[in-house]
Amino acid sequence: MLNQTIVYINLTNKKIRIKKISEELRRKYIGGGGINSKLLFDSEAMENDALSDKNVLIFGVGCSVGTGIIASNRSVITAKSPVTDLFGDSNIGGTFPVRMRQVGIDHLVIEGKSDKPVYIHIDKNGDIYIREAKDLWGRYTNDVTDILTEKHGKYSEVACIGPAGENLVKFANVIMSKNHAAGRMGMGCVMGSKMLKAIVIEKGNVKMSAYDNEGFNEIKEKWKAACAESLTTKMGKVYGTLFLMEVNIKGKRLPINNAMIDTHPEQDRVKPDVFKADHQVKKTSCYSCPVGCSKKFEVREGEYKGEGGERIEFGAAVSVGPYVGIFDWGSIIHLKLLSDYLGVDTIEMAASIGTILECKKRGILTIEDFDGEDLNFGVTKDIERLMILMSKREGIGDYIADGAYRAAERLNASEYAFCVKKSSTSLQSNKRLLRSLGYLTSTRGGDHLKSFCFTMQNGGYYITKHLFGIRKPKKQLDNPNKKGRILWWHENYKNIVDALGVCLFAIQGLPGVGCGLYDDFSKLMNSSYGLDMTDKEVLLASERIYQLQNAFNTNCGLGIDEYKWPTRKKDKDIDEKLINSTVIKDRDKPGMLPEYFLYRGLNNNGIPTVEKFLELGMDEYIEKSNCVHIDNLMDTDNILETVNIVIKFSLYDKVRVKLSNNIFGKLLELKSKLAQKKYLKDKYNNQ
Repeated sequence: MLNQTIVYINLTNKKIRIKKISEELRRKYIGGGGINSKLLFDSEAMENDALSDKNVLIFGVGCSVGTGIIASNRSVITAKSPVTDLFGDSNIGGTFPVRMRQVGIDHLVIEGKSDKPVYIHIDKNGDIYIREAKDLWGRYTNDVTDILTEKHGKYSEVACIGPAGENLVKFANVIMSKNHAAGRMGMGCVMGSKMLKAIVIEKGNVKMSAYDNEGFNEIKEKWKAACAESLTTKMGKVYGTLFLMEVNIKGKRLPINNAMIDTHPEQDRVKPDVFKADHQVKKTSCYSCPVGCSKKFEVREGEYKGEGGERIEFGAAVSVGPYVGIFDWGSIIHLKLLSDYLGVDTIEMAASIGTILECKKRGILTIEDFDGEDLNFGVTKDIERLMILMSKREGIGDYIADGAYRAAERLNASEYAFCVKKSSTSLQSNKRLLRSLGYLTSTRGGDHLKSFCFTMQNGGYYITKHLFGIRKPKKQLDNPNKKGRILWWHENYKNIVDALGVCLFAIQGLPGVGCGLYDDFSKLMNSSYGLDMTDKEVLLASERIYQLQNAFNTNCGLGIDEYKWPTRKKDKDIDEKLINSTVIKDRDKPGMLPEYFLYRGLNNNGIPTVEKFLELGMDEYIEKSNCVHIDNLMDTDNILETVNIVIKFSLYDKVRVKLSNNIFGKLLELKSKLAQKKYLKDKYNNQ
């Protein structure tokens, strides 16, 4: 593991240079998204437009990828975002990251811009070639993957963009191995601006070896056993992330028709058990993952019969489903697959389409703006038509291609685009203050995954008393107390997860059974690299990662005025209850944003401070980050008196958690079987 490298590829002058990853860099920024953040900050990206040749596109794999640690298959793609004009990154899994490590590369930094379409070929020995891609330009991502895999060997893995990236759709994504998407923040748009169609990596033979094999295997086996006990794992095996569809249906939180309504007569048709009964073929897993949240699927009847794939997540399903008025799994699958072929983020795309269609409903746009076509919510062919126009930037599709924020700005209709820092989020809830505040604090614009507060939801409740002294977390969700510190904790945890290169969905269940916290992280780093890091030093590494991302943003002009939630206009046809539930007035309560800034060591406007940078040993970045002074720095030792980063379960804790997880796991399986049985029976009787 000690011989991994950073490879710089300049597409302008075709020069390649290689740099070893030093022990100091590992210690300070770990790897993956952590080192990516430093590489981006050290570039000229923040002083230039996101589509300038001065922006860099960084593929970084976590430092545990390919080692056999559970779900150790994640990489992060980082660049200045064309969606937000701020720091941007997107996390992605599969086998492509493993192939990077198998040829001895941890980070690929793509600089400059080619004058013609190219792809990068990395052979099994790690030798790098920049090859012409004229014959690939204009092709869908699935076709590109097939062509390059056939050309370079069946064990090769491909990362590529589709027509959306080529045509600089702001929220174009990067697709790996056909089924994995680096969705958010427009990394595919940056890739397209560089005229880079794809990267293909052959299977190399670099072996992952640890500094201390015994210590490393101890953590590996510990996590594997804990994962089997985790309730999150059990939910993942049954539903994957689609369980969130039912959660949001029950909570009346589906953002239907551009969040105009939150319930619909047909919503039960998109429950996960309907998907399992009608379309799931079998469970599949990513490299080294015991959860198996991926579900191979196929449309078995209807217009889209025969279409299928291997991954469908809640975010994609709700976006090309209820958000645009679709309540049919066959249509959702069809639109999701088209999204992947075109290479676009389903969340931003659906929000942009939703904004445009609501503008038509409100009379801001007319049928003439749609070239005489009467396109509407809830019609699959209409949504497909808008997607194709978007990917080509033709007609009204040019508005959609800019994302919801810019489309609404062009139409003077910002009240119908629900964005935080120009990134689409849908409306927030005053009954979910923690999640809602997390959209404001996310360093990559409005997004829930930077601060995914798993200890406060989805079965993680038991450990909140150990971490935050909260015994009834469900009752705390709409309470403004302690929200800043909880977000601080989860954002830091996610930074380390992304730096290690493990899947958050898999690892989030480990703390609930008493492991997978900073003591394990430090043991993992020490056994891997012989660094002798303490738990606190791993936490400080996460702090550095955050501080560089935030400083990048403040240098790009981010100010306190951007920390605001979207609100919906009170049109006559909008239920007053929906309006009331989405208006939040608690941002500046002591336990909310002020507490978050306090824990981050920022000033009252979210600006980096000299005192925090000095504490973190980031002296060299003080001037470049335009740091200011504060008088009330709450240093890390003070913070650790109020929250815990390590917990020790008693025997009682262990027994209780194991029993409850097993019981709930069995009940979940039984519930799913009964629900599918009832659905199929009703379906048969209605035929």
